[in-house]
Amino acid sequence: MTAVKPGIVTSFLFCIFLSLFIEGATANGSIKAVKADRSLEFIDLTPYLELFRTKDKNLDVHTLVDNPLIRFSPVTEKYINLAYSNDRIWLKFNVRNESNKTIDLFVESGFSRLDFVSLHFKNDNDKWQTLSSGDRFPFEQRPLDTQQLLFPITVPAHSLQTYYIDIQSSSSLHIPLYLTSAQTLIEISEQRYWADGLFYGICLMAILVGISATLIFKQRLFLYYFLQVASVTLAIMSLDGSGFSLWPNALEFQEISVVVFQCLAGIFITLFARSYLHLKKAFPKADLVNRLFIGYAIFALISSPWLPYVIASFSIIVVESIMVVWILAQAITRAFQKYKPAYIFIAAWTLFVSAILFVTVANLGISHNYSSSTYGLKIAFAAQCIILLMGMAYRLHLYNKQQERIRQAALVARTEIKAKNELLAKVSHEIRTPLNGIMGVVDLLSETGLNKSQLDHIATIQYSGNALLQILNDILDHSKIRSGKLHIEHMEYSPREVATKVIEIFTPLANQKHLEFIDFFDERVPDKAWGDPSRLRQVLINLISNAIKFTHSGTVQLRVRFNTDINHTQRQTLQFEIEDTGPGIAGEIENKLFESFTQGAPSVSREHGGSGLGLSISRQLIELMGGEIGFKSLKTGSLFWFSLPVQKQS
Repeated sequence: MTAVKPGIVTSFLFCIFLSLFIEGATANGSIKAVKADRSLEFIDLTPYLELFRTKDKNLDVHTLVDNPLIRFSPVTEKYINLAYSNDRIWLKFNVRNESNKTIDLFVESGFSRLDFVSLHFKNDNDKWQTLSSGDRFPFEQRPLDTQQLLFPITVPAHSLQTYYIDIQSSSSLHIPLYLTSAQTLIEISEQRYWADGLFYGICLMAILVGISATLIFKQRLFLYYFLQVASVTLAIMSLDGSGFSLWPNALEFQEISVVVFQCLAGIFITLFARSYLHLKKAFPKADLVNRLFIGYAIFALISSPWLPYVIASFSIIVVESIMVVWILAQAITRAFQKYKPAYIFIAAWTLFVSAILFVTVANLGISHNYSSSTYGLKIAFAAQCIILLMGMAYRLHLYNKQQERIRQAALVARTEIKAKNELLAKVSHEIRTPLNGIMGVVDLLSETGLNKSQLDHIATIQYSGNALLQILNDILDHSKIRSGKLHIEHMEYSPREVATKVIEIFTPLANQKHLEFIDFFDERVPDKAWGDPSRLRQVLINLISNAIKFTHSGTVQLRVRFNTDINHTQRQTLQFEIEDTGPGIAGEIENKLFESFTQGAPSVSREHGGSGLGLSISRQLIELMGGEIGFKSLKTGSLFWFSLPVQKQS
């Protein structure tokens, strides 16, 4: 057997002697202890605490107390904040009752998100008794059904009691412990209820205002405001433990509720800031960062149930802190751009950002006073809600002023357009009357004995006069349509006869340009239809005239078909198609081809003339007759089509 060295034995005996000496000193009353009192104030236990950290998850209170090698260290910090740690935390404190009666007191943890908190003490039978609580326990399993983690203790008369607190948690280890009497607890609880009632009352008011404004004004800004207030409120409720009463048995959700609501808050805060400050329009490139924040928050929200709580919480806290500072920087930039609502936003946001950063550094263990940061967050957020309500009221005021300016400008524009149209119609009418007289005289003059040169001059006058007359007629029709004075006739007519007469008008012009003019009539086209033949003739003339005008070689086709539309209770329609082999439709004018005064390139107007009203008038006439009109740009040329209901007389 190996001999034991004398030095080791001596050291071991010294340790035992030292332990006995310390215990003796403790028994003699030199230990620091809270003096129990029936009216004990709300005492911070931190100066009276001793701490022991261990990796041993199976250590129980019996082993802890009986092991002479385990040493507790006095807590020297003002607040206990150990940030994120997997260690098991043991704390002990002593309470001395010098009176001749037992005293009932309460131990409270000011941070309700600790997972497992157990209070160990010896009862009257000198047996260890344990009270357990934490946010991993349903309300009915807690010693007291309260928002805070609360433990009732009874201190015997003329005694010195030692209490051990055992803490394990995946959340940040903020350990604010307090000792108080029942009377003081009632007073403090009443103050807390008033303060929390005021805070959550402000939040509820802001939520209701946001919902009402969303329903009334139908603007995304108010929707985002309501959602960001609701999500931040729920995040704070999860943080201070009051939310647990809403889902008392959902332990898994309680564990990740703060992360979930922080992610939602990050999403809606960013959306609200983008809308309020018009960041997408003001900073298109910088707004990509805002979208990245939103995307990250959505990813964190989806992944949070499967990630360890420490990773999920730490990642969203850090990113959200960067996000709020980034938004504040954009708001300051908008203020420099003289955007007035940004001033109100900065006033509200500065307080909120400061509080969030305070909570963040407390969570990370950089700052130890977590309780103050939580109260600061509530005050800052309540102020933000009120200030942003004023900001949105101001935004709404600016919006209403802008809408009023737009309405006034539109009214002035409509008045000017109406006056111009009336003037144009009057002038056109006054010009058309003498022009008709001139054209009549020219027609009579052409029938007298004129030589070839004179007849050529007469033909030029007739061509120019007819072109001018067509422009005047277009202007008058356009004015009638705009003023609602153009009426559609309803009579029986022959579609084939109307189309044939139009073909007869344009056949000579097509032959003159060496164009092949092809017509096709579906054999199912009825002999009689019900509608306005003069307006149908006008539309056909407009479309065929354009087709021949813009086609320099090839063909112009008119096709008339009879269709039955099964999508409209088998409504019968006439389909007219005018196809040419001209240059087609330029891509840049396709979307505005049927607008007034549209002619494409300036060269078109110079070469072919016209008012640019033909297609616009055609579209409006077809719509007034209950039909549809459209076009297709082909590889070689274009195809215009319109359909009209047959509308047989009943």
